[in-house]
Amino acid sequence: MFKSLPLFYFPTTICWLDDDKLFLEAADNLFKEKFNSIFFDNPHKAYKFLSSYETSLPKNNFIKSLSENDIYDKQDHYPVDINIGKISQLSEKPHRRDEISILIIDNNMPDIKGIDICRQLSGSPYKKILLTGETEANEIINAFNQGIIDKFVSKDQDIIDNLQKCIVELNNKFFYSQTENLLPDIETSKLTPLADPIFIDFFYNWCNSNKIEEFYLINKNGSFLVKDKNGNKTYFIVMSEKAIKDFIKLNDDALDKAGKMLEEISIGNKIPFFGVRKESWEFDYAEWEKYLYPAQIIEGREMYYWATIQNGNN
Repeated sequence: MFKSLPLFYFPTTICWLDDDKLFLEAADNLFKEKFNSIFFDNPHKAYKFLSSYETSLPKNNFIKSLSENDIYDKQDHYPVDINIGKISQLSEKPHRRDEISILIIDNNMPDIKGIDICRQLSGSPYKKILLTGETEANEIINAFNQGIIDKFVSKDQDIIDNLQKCIVELNNKFFYSQTENLLPDIETSKLTPLADPIFIDFFYNWCNSNKIEEFYLINKNGSFLVKDKNGNKTYFIVMSEKAIKDFIKLNDDALDKAGKMLEEISIGNKIPFFGVRKESWEFDYAEWEKYLYPAQIIEGREMYYWATIQNGNN
């Protein structure tokens, strides 16, 4: 279990390297329904490709310095802003699934060992799974402990099940590592569900039940734009008790015009969602009703109120 949800996730590409062409053909047949893959049977061609590979994820573009902030020039302070809009925009990038998240590499090849290639590729963003059919325990364990490889799997009768488990785990780890340092900035003003183990477990189970393949954070409350395997969009909207109280306080001058709607929100019957990067004050109170959605409850470290909006065009 990770400490928090990654702020985005989408299907990626697995790179396979093995001099055994029959094994690669079998891997293609077995994994093509679930994963995108590229295959190499020549270690030198694979190394040339991988050593020049550059991630397309704009990791450093999710934050920007706030030079206009009062404490910008003060010692030991460097205020930043997280551009959540950049995260949701990833969902529209046409080649996002070409991102390589995992290298699966055979250790026993004629010209060079897979472990040596992994050593030469240390520092690369993708995770590495080493396949081995021999008893090289000490060398492999040392490589694992040094971070040269992330997993190792024996080429035995259980290889398919073991690989599937490792791929799922390392894909999650790959995306978690992309944004793990951003969560403290998101939670500066209030806690979110993103780091609550109960919410994390609920959200992953909900995604599995609804065949969700992609998700992208759309606001600081912890709401996501999600996509299923057919690319159909849904908004998974969530607000904590604290977020709801903040919303009521922000709009307390509207009690005479929107009192009944605010009451429905305050008791958790409904939650508001006015659209991605849109706020309540942009809409006339007469329009609010169509932006309120029946809420369900998750009990975690706080009470969370959630709803889903199908085919959201907000």
